[in-house]
Amino acid sequence: MQDSNFLRKLPIEAKNLISRELQLCRNLRALISRELEAIVIDGDMDELIRIMNKKSDVVSQLQLLADSWQDLMNDSGLDVKAPNFGGQILNLFPDDLELKSLVDQTHELAESIVNAENEAISELEKHTSTLRSQVARRVQGKNAAASYARMGGSLI
Repeated sequence: MQDSNFLRKLPIEAKNLISRELQLCRNLRALISRELEAIVIDGDMDELIRIMNKKSDVVSQLQLLADSWQDLMNDSGLDVKAPNFGGQILNLFPDDLELKSLVDQTHELAESIVNAENEAISELEKHTSTLRSQVARRVQGKNAAASYARMGGSLI
């Protein structure tokens, strides 16, 4: 059950965790933007792989942060995995404007990340589709050249 010490500590700890989450999400959002550049502008698959590895590291850090939330909330009665976890915290501290601002920023940034990630996936799918077509044309060209050579033709 919640004691008064825990309730005094909760908004402070929540703000610290949300601030860390915001920084990680900002990093993730920046990586997604770089990912789009690597796909669309540069066509640089090596850079894309480096960025994806960095994204994986940030996601791992976000998972560790989720574990920290779980540790903090273990005795609170709040469900970290509930769809509106931030709203649950705000219900406990409705007058904490800083906490509300942080939760709102987190929701906006999360929505931005989802939209950007969907765009990056779509662009990557387009790019891989183009690569598949190019490879298929090259394979057809090689097959045609091989058939021509087998029939006695010269490619020179």
